[in-house]
Amino acid sequence: MLWPVKIAASKLRPVNAAAITRTTIVAALFAAFLYGDFALFRRLFAAMAKVEEATPFFALGLLRNLLALVFLAAVVMLFSSAMTAAIGAFFSDLDLDIFHAAPISKTRIVVSRWAKTFAQSATMVYLFIAPMFVAFAQRYHTPMRLYPIAMINLALLLAIPVTLGALVIVVLVRYFPIQRVSQIVATIAIIVLTVAVISFRMTRPERLFASINTDDVTRVLRSVELPALDRYPGTALADSMVAMANGRPASVLPPTIAVTALVLFGAFLLIARRIYFPAFVRARESMAPSALGAAGLTNFVDRMLKPFSPPTRAMIGKEVRTLTRDVAQWSQLFLFIALLFLYLYNIRMLPLGGDARATIVAYANLGMAGFVVAAICLRFAYPSISSEGKAFWMLQSAPVSYRRLLIVKVLVYGAPLTILSILLTAFADVLLDANRVVWTLTLIGASMLGVTLVSMGVGLGALAPDFNAENPLQVGLSLGGFAYMGAALAYAGGMMMLMAKPVTRYFFSRFFGLEHEALATDLIPLVTAVTLSIALCVFPLVAAEKRLTALSESR
Repeated sequence: MLWPVKIAASKLRPVNAAAITRTTIVAALFAAFLYGDFALFRRLFAAMAKVEEATPFFALGLLRNLLALVFLAAVVMLFSSAMTAAIGAFFSDLDLDIFHAAPISKTRIVVSRWAKTFAQSATMVYLFIAPMFVAFAQRYHTPMRLYPIAMINLALLLAIPVTLGALVIVVLVRYFPIQRVSQIVATIAIIVLTVAVISFRMTRPERLFASINTDDVTRVLRSVELPALDRYPGTALADSMVAMANGRPASVLPPTIAVTALVLFGAFLLIARRIYFPAFVRARESMAPSALGAAGLTNFVDRMLKPFSPPTRAMIGKEVRTLTRDVAQWSQLFLFIALLFLYLYNIRMLPLGGDARATIVAYANLGMAGFVVAAICLRFAYPSISSEGKAFWMLQSAPVSYRRLLIVKVLVYGAPLTILSILLTAFADVLLDANRVVWTLTLIGASMLGVTLVSMGVGLGALAPDFNAENPLQVGLSLGGFAYMGAALAYAGGMMMLMAKPVTRYFFSRFFGLEHEALATDLIPLVTAVTLSIALCVFPLVAAEKRLTALSESR
């Protein structure tokens, strides 16, 4: 049981200047994340205190509903990620052969695999919710026993979706065609998460903090509260926290949480002990997943690539087929579609009272589009070189230059993401009823954002490739991934600053009647933005080409 801890500790060695610097940076980023999370919940509870002052009768019910929704969202997200983590923990990890060959009982193997699934999938959710307890205790002056009670119950609550996810995986692998298990699981997980995110947003929880009267509060509580909310185990934990905040006796281990978690875990042990080993053998007999058969897309790409040279056509076709066959990547498109829907829905629901504010929001939308594209690039473009994995030697020995390889990566990811950036901006401009000048400025900025962020992602990802990573997510969560995200956000912020001057001049001349200066003063920041974008497109790719060449020469 201590092997994972020892393996994690061994990754800190050797203790040298580079390791200390890396650990310090990671610790600082993690501490900043925890503090930002704490500050977010602190402001949330402060806003709820204002509601309590206006309508004290409904304050506790409002607080209980909000906490229950947080726990419910955590459980739904964890169920999706637990199924994905269970595939690796139970069937595809490299150390499984050692476990099954060792003199260890079936029960111990199943429990250790479940524990690894729990650690991989629930750790971030647990750490995200933990600062909420601190903010809650400080705001409502609860007794110190809140911390152990809340943390223990949260662990039991998160164990419920992890156990369900692991059980679903074991049963699917045992009784369904192994070639389709990963596709089925990833699709189910992403669809469940997508529906949950959209459903939560459609409840419009921002109405909880609007100016309301007593009748409105009743209606808002009913509209935001999900059907049968009392039946969810997380509601029992919310009730205990509210009871302690109100000075009433609270249940240390709510039966709804404890009994559900223990019964599910017991059922999982009984079932897994009987079917896990046959499922593992069955999975080992056919580990290679079958292609998804995206024949329409690949045939269309092949027809479009006929004017290109054979090497370029082969590399682009290979990249497209790799994406369509990797369920871990294409299935996330469901979640990205949901996020884009929420993004445009939020713009649609903005209470804009006039054309002036619409112009400001259209300009600010450029930065938000940059953030969305950067987040997608972190998942797809940045790990694109590392995703070659052990097969990178084939590219090294092929008669293809690294420059062509990098350009192909930029084309494959840059074309759809540039179109996405332009569409995001165009849809937002339509919703905001922007005029011709705003359309021109925002579309110019959006077109530069897409190409530049993809080029930066591919280039920076090639500077420190990790060909031993088990999946692209590990590459995106590395220190290099954090550095890319910081550089991408800095570039988006720089574009906003450069575009601010012409937008501000237009805003004041149109809505306040101030004279507009010569066109040359507006062209200078635009030319600077274009120059900066071109530089950030070229220099990372040049540096990446030199880095890959150096790696080839050193081997």
